Amino acid sequence: MDVAAPRKTTQRPSAASAPSIIARDLVITGDIKTEGEVQIDGRLEGNITAGTVTVGEQGAVNGKVAASTIHIRGKISGHIDANIVELAETANVQADIKQDQLVIANGAFFDGKCSRKSSATAKAAPVKAKTA
Repeated sequence: MDVAAPRKTTQRPSAASAPSIIARDLVITGDIKTEGEVQIDGRLEGNITAGTVTVGEQGAVNGKVAASTIHIRGKISGHIDANIVELAETANVQADIKQDQLVIANGAFFDGKCSRKSSATAKAAPVKAKTA
């Protein structure tokens, strides 16, 4: 009777795992790619692609940020591409934003162009003038 040796399987960390955090005193020059969540409290000179990106109040990114959801409390200069973009009141964004949903809090600074990723699903019906 043969007994098969147990197989070792490596599992990728799920997107629900703890976020990767770039600490306040850390400066990264280069690109970051992950399917998970990244919180930037330091400075990134490069591009980031992630599932969710949070830029803290002291955080800064100079490059392209691409994610499903982006929460901005700090500074971004460059380009933003996401389904959902939220600018908190402390946000300082000098970037072009391509998004499906954009929330800008009162007090946030935004300088750039904004465009939707997808077209509107329902077109408004033309309004007919009433005659008296």
